Amino acid sequence: MRYPILALLLVLSAPLSARTLVASVEPLAMALRDLYGDTAEVETLLAPNQSPHNPMLSPRQMLRLRQADLVIWLGAQAEPAVADLMARRDGPSVALLSLPDITRRQGGHDHGDDGHEHDHHHQGQLDPHLWLDPANVAALARALAKRDDAALPAGQPGAFLAELERATGAARERLAPLSDQAWLSFHNPWGYFQQRLGLREPITVSEQLGAGPGSRRFVALAERVEREVVHCAVAEPEAQRALLARLCPDCRRVDLDPLGRDHPGSGYGAWLDGVVAAGFQRCLTP
Repeated sequence: MRYPILALLLVLSAPLSARTLVASVEPLAMALRDLYGDTAEVETLLAPNQSPHNPMLSPRQMLRLRQADLVIWLGAQAEPAVADLMARRDGPSVALLSLPDITRRQGGHDHGDDGHEHDHHHQGQLDPHLWLDPANVAALARALAKRDDAALPAGQPGAFLAELERATGAARERLAPLSDQAWLSFHNPWGYFQQRLGLREPITVSEQLGAGPGSRRFVALAERVEREVVHCAVAEPEAQRALLARLCPDCRRVDLDPLGRDHPGSGYGAWLDGVVAAGFQRCLTP
């Protein structure tokens, strides 16, 4: 009899397996790690080499999404490739776009030759980079406090929100002296960050990642770069760096990934201030 009893004691004394939380993009995973600590295993759906613009999900990724205890994603309008899978999922999930206090950006795109500055997206089209507004991530934390309160460690989300406010304030302090500086971006994914932190709209080269400007537009862009004394180019991983160098040969180029794929495992506040805001500061400083 002692062997079955011993086996039962071992089972009862074994630690409960942590819940598995899946975030569709790395910055959301950063926030979940900050919020849940070691009480949950946080995974990012997209691999570092996958673009969220049109990802081809593997069977393993589909299974991960289906089996997760909780999924945090952007919502169908921002992630149509994930939406079909989420529609077949039975478990709980939170979509940022379902929250009432989420900031959404949408509008036209930068023509470059009309003397005006615009957002790079088509009129009426959502800018999907919701995680780059710290206020949106704060809204997610408050929503999780209501929907998943029993699973959050003691002190959360208060500790996370306090750290996020500190990081946002530090980022704003970094960038306030540089708010009037002109800058160049290939395909501007930084609208939410730039709007929240008070930076100028960039001169945007192309509204499509895979396409460059025609010769006429290139000349107009080069003239504008010279006229506005641009010395900063912020390049996302998909940017055409040779084209940026031709447009602005004297520009200081800073490589930044809006998806945080080069900083897996970071905390959200640390990434927002220490990587993103610090990168803009390095680029924009005359």
